[in-house]
Amino acid sequence: MTGIVAGLVAGIPQVALTQLEAWLLPEAPRESADIGPRFVQRLARRTDADLKREHHWLLAGAFHFGYAGWWGLLYALLQRWRPAQPHVGGPLLAALIYALAFSPWGAATQTGTEAPVETRPTRATLMHWTAALSFSLSLAYLYDRFERPRADVADRVGRWATRA
Repeated sequence: MTGIVAGLVAGIPQVALTQLEAWLLPEAPRESADIGPRFVQRLARRTDADLKREHHWLLAGAFHFGYAGWWGLLYALLQRWRPAQPHVGGPLLAALIYALAFSPWGAATQTGTEAPVETRPTRATLMHWTAALSFSLSLAYLYDRFERPRADVADRVGRWATRA
């Protein structure tokens, strides 16, 4: 449960930082950071679904927080299997997310939501990495913070029990 909560919370700075980056980058259209709604729109076209713009945003939000929770759960399971410091686990997770979403074989590239890697502008690649890294690092540090109090309490109880 801790991983899911950390993932859901980490999804917020991911969106905020990517939107801020799109606003700050020269010549980057604002909607270039709106990957989720474009992804839903592409999938709707492929399946001949007739969705309004509002539906794209609603489904993209549900998808965003769904995958955020799922990645949080996966991260928590990996941490229990092979614990890593947040500054190691976060970037490793970011690389996996980037590969599965934005690489030549990634979902956003394969659906045409994002341009092929070889023709993609550098600013788009930068935004993709910002999204993956900001989410993964936030998730890793949040998970670490959420889990640490339990370890601290268990450690204090153990020290107290040995004194008694």
